[in-house]
This record gives sequence, C-alpha cells and structure tokens, in this order.
Amino acid sequence: MSAEPRPLAQMPEAVRRAIRVVLTDIDDTLTTDGKLTVEAYAALERLQAAGKIVVPVTGRPAGWCDHIARMWPVDAVVGENGAFYMRFDAARRKLVRRFVAHDVERAAMRARIAAIGARIVEAVPG
Repeated sequence: MSAEPRPLAQMPEAVRRAIRVVLTDIDDTLTTDGKLTVEAYAALERLQAAGKIVVPVTGRPAGWCDHIARMWPVDAVVGENGAFYMRFDAARRKLVRRFVAHDVERAAMRARIAAIGARIVEAVPG
C-alpha cells in the first residue's frame, strides 16, 4: 500500500459517485499557506452543487467556525477538535450549534480555566 495519496481520478467512478459526505481538515489541507484559495472555495461549491455533504473539521475556535458555517459553501463545520459542530439553517436564517459537553459541564470548564488564569496573573507580576 502506497503512503502517498493517489489522484481521485484513479478511484473507480462507481465508488466516487457513491461518496455522500466529504470531511476535510482545513489548515494546510484545504488551505494553502494559511489562505483559502479561490480554487479550494470553488471545489467546495462544486461538491455542494453535486449534492455532497461538505464538512470541514478543525481545531479552530467557535468564532472561526461561526464564520465558516455562515459564509462558506459547507453543510456544517466541526470545531475545537470535535467539541462542537455548527451549521447554518438557511431557511430559518439561524446558526445551529451543538456541543459535546452540556451547558453545566461547559460552565464548570470555564470556571476552571478562569481559576487557572487568576493563579497565573497572581504568580506573574505585570
């Protein structure tokens, strides 16, 4: 088995047509030198036009994912390495957010992070 990916053109057409969902990393997979090129954006549009479900997956925070879900030609985006997903419901013109952790768990995590931040500020003058 080759360690190098092979061109999609080498994949049997029946297999390519059976693909329903395309998941992709963003950084240096979908982007080039940190930029989303016109070619990559157009490819996302073509995938959606072909009826494929398109979902980028990233370690990026919610603010980035909010923008991606609203503005890119994608069906959803998974963020913070799987902590949540977002999708834009165009019919309702509303962003839908789903988190792995429940509200109570997320509040506890925020409190722990705030406590760590307070200890750092206390320990590091200036």
